Amino acid sequence: MEEELQELAVALYDIEAVKFGEFTLQNGWKTPIYIDLRVIISYPKLLTKLSKTLWKLAKDTKNISHICGVPYTALPIATIISVESNIPMLMKRKESKSYGTKKLIEGKFEPGDKCVIIEDVIVIGSSVLETVSDLRNSGLKISEVFVVVDREQGGRKNLENNNIQVRSLFTISQLMKYLLNAGKITQQIVEEMTDYIAKNKDQ
Repeated sequence: MEEELQELAVALYDIEAVKFGEFTLQNGWKTPIYIDLRVIISYPKLLTKLSKTLWKLAKDTKNISHICGVPYTALPIATIISVESNIPMLMKRKESKSYGTKKLIEGKFEPGDKCVIIEDVIVIGSSVLETVSDLRNSGLKISEVFVVVDREQGGRKNLENNNIQVRSLFTISQLMKYLLNAGKITQQIVEEMTDYIAKNKDQ
């Protein structure tokens, strides 16, 4: 799988899903790296490859009843995994409909069904926790989240404290290693990122 991850890291960099510069995250934190996986919908083959590789992290799929992607970036990834694995998908709305059934969770399920979460990037894990809360309140059992990139800034710890196991394709550190090996970034960038992670780890 190491070779697959190397190829995926390079492909994500080449489509500018991985950017270096000065950015501000959703929670207001400053960062020298930005992971923007929204662009991947314009690259169907890469989207499919990424989704299939992410799902290889699943250990026991027999007991998984449903898949749910965190809105919105993870939805295409979750959809492909659902289709390829033939496991039903659920969708969590950003907010309940004010008309009709007023559902917050779309899809057919029964209380007690096991659902796994798909997410693109975790920083502190707040988006995942919000999705998990709504699914659990609907009677679903949630114990795992599959993440493309873990930014190593407290998300894994926060999720594990809520009894959610995190399975990630990349951490920021691993992503840097692959890009350096491929000659996409310099050692200086790696050192700057290593320093950034050390100062901002598990905030």
